[in-house]
Amino acid sequence: MAEPQSKRRFGCKLSSLAGLVIADDLTGACDAALSIRKSGVNVSVVESHQCLRHDTLAALEDQSLDSLQVLVVNNNARQDASQAELEDFYAAIRQFFDDNNAAVPVYLKVDSSLRGQLGKDIAMAMSHLDYKRCICAPALPEAGRTTIGGVHLLHGVPVSLALKRDSLTATTHPAAAVGKSVEALPGRSSIASLLQSGHHLANAHVKSIDVDTVVAGWQNISTALNENETGDEADVTVAVIDVLEQQHLHDLALAVSQQQQGHLLVGSAGLAGELATAWNIPTGGTEWPKISPKEGVVVFVVGSDTLTSSAQVQCLRASTPAILEVDASSDSQVHDLSKLNFQQSRESGSSSARTPGAILLTLSQNNQAGDSCTDEVGKLTSVAKDLVVRLGSKLAGLVVSGGYTLQSLLAKCQVTEGVAQRFDVVGEVSSCTPLLRVVGGALDDCLVVSKGGRLGENDVFVQALKKLCSRDVRMLRGVRQSQLPVLAITMGDVAGIGPEIVAKVMQLPETWQLCRPVVVGSVAALQAANIMTNTTVAPLQVDSVATIDWDSVYSGLAPAESGEALTGKVPVVSSVECDYKQIPLGQVSCIAGRCAAEWVIQAVKLCLTGDASAIVTAPLNKESMNKAGYHYAGHTELLAKESGARTSRLMLASEKMKVVHATGHCSLADVATKLTVERLAETIVMSGEFLRNQGIAHPRIAIAGLNPHAGDGGLFGTEEAGVLTPAIAQCRAKGWTVSDPIPSDTLFCRTLKGEFDIVVAMYHDQGHIPAKLIDFGSTVNVTLGLPIIRTSVDHGTAFDIAGRGIADPSNLLHAIRLASKMVPE
Repeated sequence: MAEPQSKRRFGCKLSSLAGLVIADDLTGACDAALSIRKSGVNVSVVESHQCLRHDTLAALEDQSLDSLQVLVVNNNARQDASQAELEDFYAAIRQFFDDNNAAVPVYLKVDSSLRGQLGKDIAMAMSHLDYKRCICAPALPEAGRTTIGGVHLLHGVPVSLALKRDSLTATTHPAAAVGKSVEALPGRSSIASLLQSGHHLANAHVKSIDVDTVVAGWQNISTALNENETGDEADVTVAVIDVLEQQHLHDLALAVSQQQQGHLLVGSAGLAGELATAWNIPTGGTEWPKISPKEGVVVFVVGSDTLTSSAQVQCLRASTPAILEVDASSDSQVHDLSKLNFQQSRESGSSSARTPGAILLTLSQNNQAGDSCTDEVGKLTSVAKDLVVRLGSKLAGLVVSGGYTLQSLLAKCQVTEGVAQRFDVVGEVSSCTPLLRVVGGALDDCLVVSKGGRLGENDVFVQALKKLCSRDVRMLRGVRQSQLPVLAITMGDVAGIGPEIVAKVMQLPETWQLCRPVVVGSVAALQAANIMTNTTVAPLQVDSVATIDWDSVYSGLAPAESGEALTGKVPVVSSVECDYKQIPLGQVSCIAGRCAAEWVIQAVKLCLTGDASAIVTAPLNKESMNKAGYHYAGHTELLAKESGARTSRLMLASEKMKVVHATGHCSLADVATKLTVERLAETIVMSGEFLRNQGIAHPRIAIAGLNPHAGDGGLFGTEEAGVLTPAIAQCRAKGWTVSDPIPSDTLFCRTLKGEFDIVVAMYHDQGHIPAKLIDFGSTVNVTLGLPIIRTSVDHGTAFDIAGRGIADPSNLLHAIRLASKMVPE
């Protein structure tokens, strides 16, 4: 069956079909389709080989597939499909080819993390489709999956170790893999070993095309593919390709396009995006069709047990407090969900007003077992199916994480046997996360976002919600003002960008979903910022936070004429007169320094009296504050004094990393003196307690060494032995999971890859530099040790751009998100 790629085309049904992709699970099929579609190729996904039967093929052809170039079919091999099921699958593929008196080139899409049975999958495809040559390149560079020396890596770590670290169930105990070495884990990262495991390809000739050859260009790759061929047609050859970047996959595709012998191509969504080149497929436009978000409920179904998915869920919770979360393993929560009446009209009563804009279905950590545990995921998707049926036309879309989760949900929703059901890629939520439209079947015309459990940025669920749900639903539906925390948001130094970023963040619907905001600052400065930035939430001066009529404030909010901004009014309080007109923008000012300090003091009092739940601070200028007579090194010290805190610590926090500093604003020469056993032990405990309060029962705390190479046994300093190790021992005795001192040149890389939950840095720049380098825009300043909650932007007053209207408010929004999350329910 295998023929040169350029010669195989259909002549009758699906006449434009130029290639077939076989995927090992449904989410993988959708990932591959996204990559193919982005290359300008017309592609569709069918959920199983049943859709290739003659009776359903006619239905597929009726659904505007005249121009279909690539068809993606799921064989569900990753979920341990039985031998008989896979035999049936390939029989259907053969029949599909025979019915059309032709064949097309085949691409076997495998998991980019090498889960599943790689050797068995390739062996069956080669055997049933008569291939003797195979090219295996599972790299997905845009998601950090690369191959070098035949070893598959995830962000530079052998994939077997990386997957263990990313397992949520593997990190729920104190003995979780803190500091485990690569050598301690099974060698499931070698592609050649995986190919020949289970004896499926034991007799195959496996050759490697190394990175030097790949970097040299497609001609060298082509030459290497043809080297060492025996000429014996009975031999099976598998070429494993090193890949470090997408260009290498493109060059591989160019080499494949010049081959005279047909190769079974094997890879992830990375190589799938280069199939147009490999198979010489004419490409068209890459514009996405216009998709209008719907008025209705978005349902999230998360069945993945990975730290990646967990972080994405946490980000969704933080940015969408109105979301209704249901643990599908809890009978009581499922029962409460069943009582919601989604069909009642908005005008008919208050029940509809309480209908959430989004519902998050998860499995509790104790029951969550990802795509490997069919019973638990089956329970989750049963709840999801019942919810989808009850929602009916009120369903705005589905967001599903996990390949088996998606397959299980669709199987439950499909009530009519033999009805064709396909998925067209109609957009991209983010990297490796497609927006799909279901065509045919019970979910006809439903929008679905499909996501692999270990793929996607932290905000991928938030972005999916924006794609699927109309802005008025995302804005305030389900928000009960009385349940939201009151956040005192200080304006900072009005000579800088503080008023501007406050004005910009106040017009964001998310701000009002997260909290009841009170600006502590100048009405005149906020009015000026509104004019400068054309923002539309005006200041409402109030005398007391306790007397604010929040119902009136929220009822006055409305979408602006354009975009997703709001109009309305935000309460503003100030304990000090601020002569704003006398303050020069972008310059040090005693007046501005005094106002900024007094507003912080007022915000502290609001928290101590219970009028506010937390403080979020815009930046102040330390020089201005000190010239005004407030002699503090910064916000942290002023807050500690005014709140009566005995001690405090500065923490930088983002979704990617959290760093707490054992010492703060002091010279490097003073660090060793200030760093004591007691101070460090106290810092470690503060760090652990913060994470426990955020829901991490057994936080993994990493300790950065003070000296180069963490002292290297005393060669470069004695603080590790004399201070750090005793403090660590004290904390371990109290039950905390704490690492030994780790050289900081490797520690932050290890933390970024998920090995630790938080880092304790010994001094200011040791923690600040990596935290800001890794995620500058999203890193938030948190003060630990205070009797109140305080977060802050992690940037300065930016005098150089003050008054220009170009300041970015996103960091202030991140600070609001975290403060809202930290407030106890």
